[in-house]
This record gives sequence, C-alpha cells and structure tokens, in this order.
Amino acid sequence: MSINSPPSMARRPVILVVDDEVDITDTYAMLFELHDFTVVTASDGAAALARVELAMPDIIVSDCMMPVMNGIDFCLAVRALPEGGQVPVILCSGAPELHDLSLSRHDKFLRKPIFFEQLLEHVQQLLSPR
Repeated sequence: MSINSPPSMARRPVILVVDDEVDITDTYAMLFELHDFTVVTASDGAAALARVELAMPDIIVSDCMMPVMNGIDFCLAVRALPEGGQVPVILCSGAPELHDLSLSRHDKFLRKPIFFEQLLEHVQQLLSPR
C-alpha cells in the first residue's frame, strides 16, 4: 500500500516591501499576496536590512525617502551583503528631487504615484530568468 503525497507546491517568491507609509505597505502586501508572492514588510531601511540579514528575499521594492535609513543607503547596504548583489531592487520615490541614484546600484527606479499593475510588471520582469 502506498501513501499518496500531496502535489508539490511551487515555492512562492518572497518580496520585501519597504515604505514608511503604512497604507502603501499594507496595500502592496495585500495585492502581491493575491499574485502568489510571500510578502515581508518594513517601515524603514534599518528594519528592512535586519530582515534581509535574516533571510534574503527574491526581490525588494523600497521607497527612497524614509526615516532612520533611506532607500538609497538601504540598497547600498544590501549590495554589500554576500548574496545582496543578486537580489533585484526597485527604488520608488515621489520626491521631485533626489540625490544621485547612480551610486545606489538599484535595478529599476519608479516615480510615485505608481499603479500596481505597472509595479507588478516590473517585478515579474526582474524575476524572470535571464
């Protein structure tokens, strides 16, 4: 007699959403979960870095302007980690002027406001095998 095991479930990609606006993190978390992502959130770059050091996500979506540690410094800190260079990072901002983003080594920059469909498309493109 054999025991039937349940069909294997595909691993859901893990996305880290970082923003100091709780409404944004909650909304993105709900929408990404509806699109089969496992979502982790943080309200600033320092909290996000602590989460990344525990478990590296598959992709990161981060605001630029946040207290404690901004998105640019967070991205640089991620890139300094052993596996951090392999994780796609999308930086977002609604600020009219930003410091030089070229040094942050992010993969994509999106200007707020962002339609979720647009964000999802960029996330899926960055997660696609190259």
